[in-house]
Parts: sequence; C-alpha cells; structure tokens
Amino acid sequence: MKKPALKLLVMAVLGSCGSAHAVICNITATSVPLTTLYKSGTATQVTGTISGSCTREAADIARPYIYIGINQGEPPAGRSMTRQNGTQLLSYEIYHRTYGSGVWTEGTGVTNTSATNGGVLYRMANNATAQAFSFPYYMQIPTPQATAPAGIYDDLAVTATIRLSTAAGSATGAVLAATSFGVSASIQHSCYFSTSPAPLVLNYTSFTASPATASAGFALSCTYNTPYTLVIGPPSTGTLLGLNYSLALSAATGTGSAAPQNFSVNGTVAAGQSGICTTSSCTASQAHTITVGF
Repeated sequence: MKKPALKLLVMAVLGSCGSAHAVICNITATSVPLTTLYKSGTATQVTGTISGSCTREAADIARPYIYIGINQGEPPAGRSMTRQNGTQLLSYEIYHRTYGSGVWTEGTGVTNTSATNGGVLYRMANNATAQAFSFPYYMQIPTPQATAPAGIYDDLAVTATIRLSTAAGSATGAVLAATSFGVSASIQHSCYFSTSPAPLVLNYTSFTASPATASAGFALSCTYNTPYTLVIGPPSTGTLLGLNYSLALSAATGTGSAAPQNFSVNGTVAAGQSGICTTSSCTASQAHTITVGF
C-alpha cells in the first residue's frame, strides 16, 4: 500500500516544480477582410496585427523568452486560400518583417525585424505585471496567378500560438495561448483592353468593281473563365464622303483566359459607289465604340 502513496508524493513534487515558472498569456489577431481585392496583374498586400500580453509569477526571477508562431493554415500544404464553392487555390504568404521578407512560420524564433524566416521571439521584462506585445504581419498575394477565376477565396484556419522559448528561439513547451484568424480575398469579374484598336483605314476608288476592306486588331484581357460579349456601335455602319461602309467584329463572344485574346474590327465599303470628292483624294473620319459586357 505504500508504493501508491509514494507515487502520489512524487507527482505532487513534480507538479510544484513545474508551476514555479508559470507564465499566463493571451493573444489576438486581426483578420484580413473580404474587401481585399486581388487582380492577377498586381500583387495584393495587406497588413494585420498579432497582439496580446503575458504575465509571469512574481516569485519567478527568470525573464522568460516568448515565441509566437503562425501555422500554415488549412491544407493543402503551404499557404493557400480556397475558392468558396470550388476547389481553385490562391496562394499567399505571411511575413513578419515586411512584404516579401521574413516568412512568419512556427520555426525557430527570430526578431520581427529579421529577414530570416521563423516565428517572432521576444523576452519578457523584469516584472510580474501583464506585458503587452503587438507585432504587425504582412499578408501578400503574389502575382501572377492567372488561372484563378472570379470568386471569394479564404483560409479560415490560420493559427497564431505563444510558447515559452530558449534564448536561441526554440520552442520549449506546450502552447500558452492560441488564436485563429482568417485571410480572405475576392477576385471580381473584369475585362480591359490590353491593346487598343488602331485606326481602321479604308482606301476606296470611285466606282470600283470590288469592295474595299481593311482590319484593325486589338487585344482583350478578362478574368480567367469569365464569359463576355463584344459589340461595336451602335452604329456599326456609317457614311463618309458619300460612301456607305459597315463594321463588324471578328467575334461577338469569348471566355477570359487572363491572357490577352486577339480580335479585329473589319471594315467594308461596297463596290460601285461614286462618293463625294472634288479633288484627287479626300479623307474623313468617324469614331465608333467597342463595348465589352461581362
């Protein structure tokens, strides 16, 4: 009957030793809002904050090191947001120094101003009151990610944790506090003219037996998988120098690939027209509009 009593006594002694260096912490993090808009042509950068406080026992003369790590979020491996109601991914990264420098991970702790990857390490002050901390984090969605279609992307399982640490930045114990925060972004349907059409020049000779034709090319870039329509005019016809002409596009619809897609405006002046010109040659021009709907 004495062995169980001895075991209980040993456990009690071990428990009191462990509590001699107690540290109590709390931690919060700001989430990256859904208003973050990503366009595949430019990197998106948003700053958030990891903050909280830690208190150590008054009897503890040691000044513990505290280590703050940020995990990789939801699967798959690496930092990726998943499109809601879909499977497409949008990669991102979190940094502790500045955009593109010092990836914030759960690895060896370093100062928040270091360019080295890892967690953020700081040492508590020499008192027992609550010691607040606040560190910015820098979330960046790099470019290009052209095959990401329009939609809302998120990673809601990013976790920041506090652990005790060695002076070298290695975590030494269980999690003292943890908080989860989300990163999210939206990609909106969009289109733009990556190359505008050049002036369309129709050279015509009075009473010619053949129609005069010409083309002017342009390029359109739209969000991946975005359907769109193209219309010229109204009007798509006109009269210049007494010559009736018509305009048509090489295609009336398309689906975005995020890369420039080539189209043309095709013009025609029907044969057999006399026109109005009192000199050896005459010129005139008229503006028309190409409208893209998506």
